[in-house]
Amino acid sequence: MSTTTTEIREAAPAQPAGPDGARDGGRDVVPARLEHLVGALDAFFREHWANQPVVLRAHSDLSRLITEQEMWDEVDCGLLSRPYFTIFNEGVRTAISDMTRKRNVVGHELPGFIEPERIREDFANGATFKFNQAEHWHPRIRTLVKALEPHFSGGLESFVFLSPPGKTAMQAHMDGAHVFILQVAGVKDWVVGRVDETSTSDSVLHEGAIPDERRIELTLRPGDVMYMPHGTPHYATARQGNSIHVAITVEEPTAQNLAEVFLAGFLGDEAFKALHDSHHRHSLKERTALLREALLAHLARADEDAATRAAVTLRREHR
Repeated sequence: MSTTTTEIREAAPAQPAGPDGARDGGRDVVPARLEHLVGALDAFFREHWANQPVVLRAHSDLSRLITEQEMWDEVDCGLLSRPYFTIFNEGVRTAISDMTRKRNVVGHELPGFIEPERIREDFANGATFKFNQAEHWHPRIRTLVKALEPHFSGGLESFVFLSPPGKTAMQAHMDGAHVFILQVAGVKDWVVGRVDETSTSDSVLHEGAIPDERRIELTLRPGDVMYMPHGTPHYATARQGNSIHVAITVEEPTAQNLAEVFLAGFLGDEAFKALHDSHHRHSLKERTALLREALLAHLARADEDAATRAAVTLRREHR
């Protein structure tokens, strides 16, 4: 089978850190900024953003972002509740009723809390354990995600995957977002596809195998950062040791989100209100022409930056 390989690049040097003393040029800093992941920002956005998948070496110690022991400590604490976690084996998720239990809290019986024994049992049998939106409660991941937000016009979320070796957790799929993969521990083989006209904008399963002309095979080791543009098909298999990777997604507004914002603005425009109040005086053909003229005029003077910000908010609230 013919395959292509992707280049693993040294991230362009980042600017020195400020008075906090972190050394970007070394590998001993806890990742807390975008530069710690991709190096020089201008080079990353110029060469890679919304282009094709690429693997870079982080300018930070990714192993200090989260540890396997921390993950098991959270499991054993028993306070995580759905949907902050899930566990699945080759794409099949353990039933919610099996991986959760009820807890009595000050006289109230509450469902959905994690069942540590079942999580450990499934993991021992080859399942992948996943934290959802770890930025809500994990301090170092929250710091990193918050620092990344100003660089992007979209909503950011983080997911932590713990996988035993020899298992492919999910079949090939595409995410409705840009994705940064941070390899924290272990070794994981990835198969990704180059972005082309067959890529989609939604989170969907990939139909069939990734064709040879698009296929890229690569291996991520601790300290590697892979960026996958929106629409990149991919799947992964852990190989050596328990693999931990953190996925940070950047979900930009869709074309529909933008259209809804512009349309809402137009419907509140005085020109539209005047047309609405007087439309009975015009024929349908005249009405259509006047509406088109008013809509084009509204779009011509619309504040694109404000519309983008509103669409980001709309996407974040309705995803």
